[in-house]
Amino acid sequence: MGAVGLAVSQASAHGPRHRPKPWQPRPIPRVSAQIESANGGSLQTFQHRGQTFVLGDHGDRYVIVVRNPTAQRVEAVVSVDGRDVINGRRGDFVRNRGYVVPAFGTTRIDGFRQSLDHVAAFRFGDPGESYSAQMGTPENVGVIGVAVFTERVSRAIARERSDSAAAPRAKSAPGRSQSRRVAPSAGEDSAGRLGTQWGEDRTSRVSQTRFERQSNSPTQIISLRYDDAAGLQARGIDVFPRRWRPIRPVSAPQPFPNSGFAPPPPGR
Repeated sequence: MGAVGLAVSQASAHGPRHRPKPWQPRPIPRVSAQIESANGGSLQTFQHRGQTFVLGDHGDRYVIVVRNPTAQRVEAVVSVDGRDVINGRRGDFVRNRGYVVPAFGTTRIDGFRQSLDHVAAFRFGDPGESYSAQMGTPENVGVIGVAVFTERVSRAIARERSDSAAAPRAKSAPGRSQSRRVAPSAGEDSAGRLGTQWGEDRTSRVSQTRFERQSNSPTQIISLRYDDAAGLQARGIDVFPRRWRPIRPVSAPQPFPNSGFAPPPPGR
């Protein structure tokens, strides 16, 4: 009666040896933010000196899109030109509250919030006519910030919603906030040719929900600078890369290009 055994394959002593790849943890999914046009197309972005720059154009309306690839809700505190998009105050991710982005969900923020039903659209325009400049903070024009907070899951009591919802606004103490802000400080490289204006009224309905932060410190801070084509070019960003063009052969000058007789001058 035959016996059944297990055959163990062994590499030949003369064959190549393959070293096992070292174990690497899977990358942790991170929340992302991008700027889209009114028709939903992504605006062109450039990486320059460690910063992300977005190409905008005067008069165009834009939307801030926050995507959450994680299995947990997150809160996104958003500022435009150093001004909070919900309450219009100076950007302060500790005191100000933001939008709750559902797990594996996306939230589209299309203006400065005026109520639970309406926003003033984001529109690119002259920096001096921007909402931030009119509110007394022109030094922060030209940047969009998103601070991301994770949720304390053990005490979460709100049901997940498929649409975006504004979290309750925290009561802020009077006076200027001393906490860190989403928008970076103004510097020599901060001046640009574009700002964000307080645009036309648009319908954008949200509802309030409870959200308890895991920590007072955000897990991510996303910063997007923006400017028009001339402004980006002035910063050294090649907005319009030179395309390859065929070199035309240079012809030598000809002593007798035409073999005819001399024509009379004009008017003769």
